[in-house]
Amino acid sequence: MDEVIGKKVFDELARTGGISLTPEESEDLRSEMNRQMNIIRQLEAIPLDDRLSPVVRGNPYPLNVRCGLRKDEWAPFADPSDIVNQAPVSRDGFIVSPDVPHQKIG
Repeated sequence: MDEVIGKKVFDELARTGGISLTPEESEDLRSEMNRQMNIIRQLEAIPLDDRLSPVVRGNPYPLNVRCGLRKDEWAPFADPSDIVNQAPVSRDGFIVSPDVPHQKIG
């Protein structure tokens, strides 16, 4: 199996994502990601008729069965602190996200 995602790139992705894994978990996840990338490569290799147009938004529904757009109405949550308290890190009632370094990966 070709390795699309090397250990160095995977470690950088995990660090950027703020996740910590054991060496075994790291290798298992990296192997799974490489398997999925190889499946994508196999799908890309399937020859398609040039006249076939891509489906960008899935299969369209006929107008007679299509649901209308819902109203975009704001509804306050009863207790927002219930949501914030589920976050790994919060401060002053807000969820704190990990810093994402702005650098090229790999």
